[in-house]
Amino acid sequence: MTVGARSETPTRSEAAVWQRVEFGSYVADLPLWEELAGAGDRPTAELGAGAGRVALHLARRGVRMLAIEREPELLEELDRGARAEGLAIEALAADAADLERTGIRIAAALAPLHLIQQIDPGRRRALLGGLAGVCESGSAIGLTLVDEESLFEGGIEGGSVPDMVEIDGWVYSSEPLWVQVGDETITVRRLRQRVAPGGEIERSVHDEVLHRLGAATLEAEAEAAGLSPRECRPLRSGPAEADSVAVILEAR
Repeated sequence: MTVGARSETPTRSEAAVWQRVEFGSYVADLPLWEELAGAGDRPTAELGAGAGRVALHLARRGVRMLAIEREPELLEELDRGARAEGLAIEALAADAADLERTGIRIAAALAPLHLIQQIDPGRRRALLGGLAGVCESGSAIGLTLVDEESLFEGGIEGGSVPDMVEIDGWVYSSEPLWVQVGDETITVRRLRQRVAPGGEIERSVHDEVLHRLGAATLEAEAEAAGLSPRECRPLRSGPAEADSVAVILEAR
């Protein structure tokens, strides 16, 4: 839906902008990634790095980072942010499920923001097998899942406040409307709105679809792929946000 005349749109990637609006302020997982990040010559890989929320945070703390992302415009935004801060982050345009084809070797792998649930089950198992092939023995692998119980206990269904950011004179907001839990997927619907410097308003609806996946199932799939479960850890989010569970694995 568009209200009013369309103004000249900003030059930044739309995907990068909405990542910043919806996830840029999320910090509940950052201490975990600091803990799991590797050291030494091998890089720590962030899978589905997007515009760099985690990769930039860890690079600021001296972690050698490899950002893996299949969307070129998101890697461009990450590179822009890294150069602005004088950070060196390796970038690889690739699908996280095709890691073994890249020939890389990594010290740790991190998959924030329920990336593992965005991948269909067949490719998810390929991703786990790929991680077993590219990670050094003893490397930590951190994957986050939605804590489904929290969806209806003060989460999205319990009321929400729009995420809002101003970028280049444009005001962006994103408000979760509802969550639907089906037999195989979880769908979160958001109302996205942006207000141009001249006051024109543009609205759209965006659905995020995740495959349902429990920690026990993920650990079983990881063992079958040659990885060892280490622990599960809760990640508590803010009010009106769903919590997460971090499934931490180890390469053999």
